[in-house]
Amino acid sequence: MNSTDLKIVLTVFFIFNTSITFAKQPIECLLNVKVVASQQYTSPQAQYTRIKNDGYPMLLIGIQVLEAQTMRNSQRIKAHHAYCKTLIGQQRDAYLSGPHDPNKITIKIGDQLSLRNIHSSGQEYPFWPDFYYVED
Repeated sequence: MNSTDLKIVLTVFFIFNTSITFAKQPIECLLNVKVVASQQYTSPQAQYTRIKNDGYPMLLIGIQVLEAQTMRNSQRIKAHHAYCKTLIGQQRDAYLSGPHDPNKITIKIGDQLSLRNIHSSGQEYPFWPDFYYVED
């Protein structure tokens, strides 16, 4: 194999692996939401979930997405912009990441929050398609 053939093989290999990396990149959206009842409860509830085992429950809330925009690396990818825009108007359940003491729940129905949503396929670790974090 001469050097030209090697360059072509390496270029094809690099392009193929780069496209796979981009396809697996999580989508990051900044959401402006209104807290509503979840599908299971009429008010926010602390719940233990299988996605974390730090001894603290997560907070289950219902959200209605009022506004959405891409964040960080997702700002450069058109498909990520489209995904974030499709969230506007949706109502869904969201487990908020972080420690949430069941005796000190401060989030109430009707509150407006800014949430960072990280969406992935859920096919790879941690096998959970959507993470939500309260943005300050």
